Amino acid sequence: MNRRDGRPTRIAVCEDELIIALDIKTFLSKNGYEVAGTYDSAEALLAAVGTDPPDLVLMDIQLRGAMDGLEASARLLELHAIPVILLTAYADAATIERAKLTQPFGYVLKPYDDRELRTAIEIGLYRAGMERRLRRSESRYRSLFEESLAAVFVTDSGGLILEGNRAFHELARGATRLAEAFQDPARAASLLAALDRDGRVGPEEARLADRGDAARHALLSAVRVPLFPGGGSPSGEGVETRSDAYLFQAFDVTERRQLQDGLARAQKMEALGRLAGGAAHDFNNIITAVLGYAHLAREGAGADSPIRAELEGIEAAARRAAVLARQLLVFSRRDKPDRSVFSLSILARDLGRMLDRLAGEDVIIRIVGSDRLDLVDADRSRMEQVLVNLVMNARDSMRSGGRITVCTGLAELPEPSQGAFGPIPPGTWSFLSVTDEGEGIAPELMPRLFEPFFTTKGPDRGTGLGLSTVAGIVRQADGHLAVSSAVGRGSTFTVYLPPAERVPCDADSPGGRVPVPARTRRGRGEPVMVVEDDDSVRVLMESMLERAGYSVMSARHPGEALILLEGARRQPRVLVVDLVMPLMRGPELAARVTAVAPGCRTLYVTGYAAAPDGPPVPEPCLAKPFTEDQLAEAVHDLVARGLVDLPELPFDSSEGPAAQDRIER
Repeated sequence: MNRRDGRPTRIAVCEDELIIALDIKTFLSKNGYEVAGTYDSAEALLAAVGTDPPDLVLMDIQLRGAMDGLEASARLLELHAIPVILLTAYADAATIERAKLTQPFGYVLKPYDDRELRTAIEIGLYRAGMERRLRRSESRYRSLFEESLAAVFVTDSGGLILEGNRAFHELARGATRLAEAFQDPARAASLLAALDRDGRVGPEEARLADRGDAARHALLSAVRVPLFPGGGSPSGEGVETRSDAYLFQAFDVTERRQLQDGLARAQKMEALGRLAGGAAHDFNNIITAVLGYAHLAREGAGADSPIRAELEGIEAAARRAAVLARQLLVFSRRDKPDRSVFSLSILARDLGRMLDRLAGEDVIIRIVGSDRLDLVDADRSRMEQVLVNLVMNARDSMRSGGRITVCTGLAELPEPSQGAFGPIPPGTWSFLSVTDEGEGIAPELMPRLFEPFFTTKGPDRGTGLGLSTVAGIVRQADGHLAVSSAVGRGSTFTVYLPPAERVPCDADSPGGRVPVPARTRRGRGEPVMVVEDDDSVRVLMESMLERAGYSVMSARHPGEALILLEGARRQPRVLVVDLVMPLMRGPELAARVTAVAPGCRTLYVTGYAAAPDGPPVPEPCLAKPFTEDQLAEAVHDLVARGLVDLPELPFDSSEGPAAQDRIER
């Protein structure tokens, strides 16, 4: 029995002469085929095969009804892919040409014998099976091509895109030639030349044509393949012509490239942060020396000295340099914030008069506060710096003057909004915004606004650290920044900070902490050891402490300090040591010193500050630059604290009872 896929082969007969139809049906049954049905019109056959398709149709060309066998054969092939063997008594050229258009699987002339008909049926069934397998294979590979995650496309040798899958049309929307897919059309020409020469290129990264949003990148590979295997042309005439195509595969790596760029920027920022922190440390040493010597010179000059004003000017300039050093420390994230709870509205109000002076006469400062309690838990002095920097940035954007509006309050964000460094989560935020009426910011400059040292001002104006410092402070406070601007219509910078969860105490209340008045207390000859690797700072501290009444021994590095300690006639009451020195850090030296002199207290000095994610700075610690009074006060407190548990200290008897009296006190 003739079977297909484990079941009898089903053949339908379409013949309008009943006797011939019955004869064919008998023949089919005798040879093991299953008769799917007999029909006397093409219309009846087409209606039946839609619900129960046979494996093959034997069809007469001349049929009753409006449709002949040739038209019905074409429809069966187009709609249902059912093979047809034509049975006809006509062999004229016109009929044969029409039959060729329907692509019949056989053409049997009446009258036929059984052997001829069986041969035509078997060959037709074999061809039909081959075509079904071919169609399944084509469908499978077409599906793999279309549904591929990679963008796959084919071009001819001239760069014309012959075919592309869905991913390609998403990646290079609207491109009809290879050159249209790239940002640089010359890249397409170089790829085609390399393929023509080597037959294969890639994988290599290419910049794709922009679609009006952001730069896009793809990882490309390509290979030369024969468009018509075996040579020749589509007509099959066998003409030996060059007929190669180029098969491309591309992966969208835009997100990966953005992550790589972000990592590179983060590494660059980390390197700049380390550089800035180191520069700030050295800078603070210099400022400490300048401030200290200027102070000593001013104190020695007297109130009526003609150079007193110049010395005060030196001190004022050094203090401004100290502000720049603090900005570098904030940028490098080496400056640990001192958090307190305060109101942004009250902070802006308290700074109003100072902002008026800083902005100048041609700029009006308008402060709009809020009745709602916009408390934040942050470093108040740093938030003051944020407001000042934003107002100064706004002032510089208005060459002809104008109005700057400072707004504070609580903002409700119902959904995430885009910030300068990523999305701002929805919720309630305390906010501080500064709006100007300046020239606005060009769109191409927006991504660089918060880069350190980037500025659009002239070389004699600004350091390029103002906005980067703002960004560093806001990030340390767990806040967000948003910027909106239009060229010619001004800009608005908005700082969003998490609302405080606790009520401020008196020390945190707006208006700040009340500073304790400096109390200059003198020593009584107590021995103090100073260890500082910066010569100018070390000599300055020696002078300051001697003026404050202490007996000073000093060393340039830890090794010299230990040698000096071994030969000292009197053990130091206080060790003043730089926190970071070559070969040995301050705490390690302090441990070595206190092992020899148990009653010695340690005061650390440093040009660095505690990094938020770094080891804590030991206490007490005096940040550079410091004043003479601050140094004397810190040392006096340690001397006084040490008197509680003062051990017996050796002393030189040649100094007499007065020396012993100084030590015990």
